[in-house]
Amino acid sequence: MPTPNNLPAELSSFVGRERQLAELRRLLRRSRLITLTGPGGAGKTRLALRLATDILNHYPDGVWLVELAPLVDARLLDQTVATACRITEKSQRPPVEALVEGLASRRVLLVLDGCEHMVDPCATLTSGLLRSCPKLTILVTSREPLGVPGELIWRTPSMSLPAPDDSSHPELVLASEAVRLYVQRAQLVRPDFQLDQSASAPVAQICARLEGIPLAIELAASLAGMMTQEETLDRLRDRFRLLVGGSRTSLPRHQTLRQAVDWSYGLLSPAEKALFARLALFAGGFDLEAADAVVLSADSDSGGLLRVLSRLVDKSLVVVEPVGPRRTRYRMLDTIREYALEKLQQSDEADIRALHARHYLALSSRAAKELRAADQIDWLARIDEELPNIRLAFGWLLVEQPDDALRLAAAMGIYWQMRRQREGVQWLDLVLEQPTASLDMRAAALLARCRINWRHGETVGPKRDAEECVQLCRRLGLNNELASALNILGLLRSSAGDWSGADKYQEQVLQLSRELGNQLGIASSLNNMALGASARGDNEAAARMLEQALEASRSAGDRHTTATILDSVARVRLRSGQADAARVLYREALSMSVELANSVNIVVCLEGLALLALTDGDPTRMVKLAAAARSIRTTLGNEATPDWTGEVNNGVLSARSKLKRQAADAAWQQGAAMNIQEAVDYAIGAGPAAIRMQGSPLTGRETQVALLIAEGLTNPGIAKRLRVAERTADAHVEHIRNKLGLRSRSQIAVWAHERLGKA
Repeated sequence: MPTPNNLPAELSSFVGRERQLAELRRLLRRSRLITLTGPGGAGKTRLALRLATDILNHYPDGVWLVELAPLVDARLLDQTVATACRITEKSQRPPVEALVEGLASRRVLLVLDGCEHMVDPCATLTSGLLRSCPKLTILVTSREPLGVPGELIWRTPSMSLPAPDDSSHPELVLASEAVRLYVQRAQLVRPDFQLDQSASAPVAQICARLEGIPLAIELAASLAGMMTQEETLDRLRDRFRLLVGGSRTSLPRHQTLRQAVDWSYGLLSPAEKALFARLALFAGGFDLEAADAVVLSADSDSGGLLRVLSRLVDKSLVVVEPVGPRRTRYRMLDTIREYALEKLQQSDEADIRALHARHYLALSSRAAKELRAADQIDWLARIDEELPNIRLAFGWLLVEQPDDALRLAAAMGIYWQMRRQREGVQWLDLVLEQPTASLDMRAAALLARCRINWRHGETVGPKRDAEECVQLCRRLGLNNELASALNILGLLRSSAGDWSGADKYQEQVLQLSRELGNQLGIASSLNNMALGASARGDNEAAARMLEQALEASRSAGDRHTTATILDSVARVRLRSGQADAARVLYREALSMSVELANSVNIVVCLEGLALLALTDGDPTRMVKLAAAARSIRTTLGNEATPDWTGEVNNGVLSARSKLKRQAADAAWQQGAAMNIQEAVDYAIGAGPAAIRMQGSPLTGRETQVALLIAEGLTNPGIAKRLRVAERTADAHVEHIRNKLGLRSRSQIAVWAHERLGKA
């Protein structure tokens, strides 16, 4: 006998969500109350209904849906639920008593859909029913949890999105739930629509811009009959005006994107509305420290802020994102933030922007010190996270407070040298064009710009900036900055082959740094003097200076500088014929540089390992590594010093002379095709992904399996090739599917060809 129910028939296909459904089925075995939360349009109702349909046979006494969104009078809640459950009320008795009596001994699943506008009455009802009806299970959808004992809160995730690198490949893009939903809904209004090569990238971008929110994607797909995907993508800059084409039979809050968010905003208290608007200013998220600095008013406190923020989190308007064991970040989905920005523009926006800029100026100033100390890696990650906010602060300060914009640029100099060099130069160019009375900050900004431009092989600009910086530093008594500017002038002399002139500058740097107790200045000057001595053939003197430089950099805790000096030591060891020692040092330098994402030093290490391969008698390996390094240098826009470039080029010529022309050309092409992760893996010669940068989520063994799938091997064939049990091969393939979110072997094969190359 079929389970009695009132679940509606599906009028459109249900897409994806297999993992979420499996997880929810598992959770229902141990919890009698699960609340699906999430922002408007996240797909809570559709997911709950599909789950209820899937498990009908587990509840033989009934599965009952109660649609609460149309209900405006909480006094009718008990009666509405009883009616949905087909429980007849008895005269002179409260409806809740009839409801309890009717459900007390029955195994029933009750689905309460859309509780956010009457959370308290729903909480009271569910709590009472669960206590009185031991076989009852309740599934709730709400933008806010009910907050009753035993409630399991399950936040409904957005639909999966395609990886940016896959956007031009329809086979890979279709592995995304969001894209499949778009395609299926687009075909309802345009039956001939297919995700071909031309549509793949814009559809992927539409889904990414809409962050996998099902309602927004369905509304965007409904436009496929009247405009191209490129036009839709372009018009998403005003998504609330564009996405208005929902079904006339849907609830009003599901007919347009704005109505979906309006519904949530209308349920906020005045304090929640005020905080909601202020938080919109943050780009890319924020932490509690930033919220304290930017959104607090004079009569509030951190405890009050946290209470209101937690309510916005509960109402699915702010997302919590842990970023490690010690810190938590918060953010708004872009759709929610765009709506909140409209509210912010109706308030004291100028004052809030000033507070925002002041906070990120203070944070960047602190980072300038910490990025040269023991917590360097943590601070690099923190500034990576805050970069959108720092850019926002820059834009405002350039117009409103140019001197503070200069101060912010000077503070960010160290970060830009380590990370985003070209972007840093663009900001520095803007602030250095402005007149300023902050000459100390101008000196620091000049120093940052000349360092970055020198790394990119320029000479005229860095010399001009360094000389002006020296003049300012001597006038203002800025000895630390003076030492750094003299260091750049010394490097420019060494690049020109004037070793004697370079040493004069570096000796001044060394003396100043010792007087100041500046360990990094000492390390840098000794490193540069050592490279000059080695280039002139005095490797013994170079080794002695580098030993002191390494000790100084390690005592300062600066791993970025330490990795650079390790590369120098390896270079000197290689030139001295100590290949084994050089190999160990290069691996340490490379590993440290990967950890720091220091692409420039990674390239130098790859070139050193290329020369080491030539010493080992492996010219093919030498050519591949040199080609990879050259390709990556071109991408980075980075240039090595002329003496090092000449040494590497001579090595390539020597290696080519030992190979046939066709083999040498093939090796060069293979190396040039490597990305930075592939080059690192090849350089250390220890199999796939031995040192892993951000990128592929696969382990080394899973990478091998993916490549064998790309070759066309079956699971038994993979097991035979790798000499493992067939069930082990099966497990690896399943893990790859789960990690990559792919559904078929052909999709894995395409992914492997594109991301991993050939086996």
